[in-house]
Amino acid sequence: MAPRLRGLLFGKGHMGSHHARQLLARGDVDLVVVDPALGLPAPARLDADFAVVATPTVTHLDVARPLLEAGLPCLVEKPLAHNADAAFILAQYGRLTVGHVERYNPALDALWALQPRWVEAERLAPAGPRGLDVDVIDDLMVHDLDLARALLGGRLHEARAVGVGVHGLGLDIVKARLELGIGVADLTASRVSRAAHRRIRVVSEGVYWSADLAGRTLTRVRWGEGELEGERIAVAPEDPLQREHAAFLAAVRGEAPFPVPGAEGLAALQLAAAVRAALDRGPMADQRGPDRL
Repeated sequence: MAPRLRGLLFGKGHMGSHHARQLLARGDVDLVVVDPALGLPAPARLDADFAVVATPTVTHLDVARPLLEAGLPCLVEKPLAHNADAAFILAQYGRLTVGHVERYNPALDALWALQPRWVEAERLAPAGPRGLDVDVIDDLMVHDLDLARALLGGRLHEARAVGVGVHGLGLDIVKARLELGIGVADLTASRVSRAAHRRIRVVSEGVYWSADLAGRTLTRVRWGEGELEGERIAVAPEDPLQREHAAFLAAVRGEAPFPVPGAEGLAALQLAAAVRAALDRGPMADQRGPDRL
């Protein structure tokens, strides 16, 4: 059995509670949870092998930077920071993993080897106990911005978007169309829907794929061969967060590189900023993306 690791979890809110439950269920981790608002103060000495930062997004830089500066490996929840400038600072540290947990969804395993031309993602969540310190772009759409960039590759050529706020605290529903890398991504995100829904559709040469990310199912249609009925593809019965922890802890032990490094989290936030800029200019304007994306 691998040696036990000592971990610190900062924040026990919506996502922090999931991290706590999964890490405490492992047989190779001792965990201390830090959340002063819940009466869980930080220990006198931060004596640990790793840290997970699941505090509100606006605090990520202040919480994670001194830990990384001290050489402590950190898994920082998505989005990496509250803006691209703060994310750029954190991205300079090599022992950093960004918590883009959807990358570990087993329903996506068969898609990473593709070279798709079109990606469509729809991510809907009901109003509930979500953090409202960021808008729906950084809260929900950032998952699919990250996936679209990983699947399509390359820089952003053009962005168009439309969005509305419902609660008066920022954008709650956004639809974006991105010309990205070798293809196009159509993304929809809402955090005021009646029911939860997470689905991504990918079109590659001759094949159409539909993944239910919540139900963890994958369907393939070989349209290039005249198929109309979909074929269900086997999906590993694994939990994405458990997979994320396993990959991160392997890196902590020196057994593998750190997955989803800071540069990936920064790139997702740069795409989010491009979507926000497209919203500001209006959906019908020409929205050319910066060369750095």
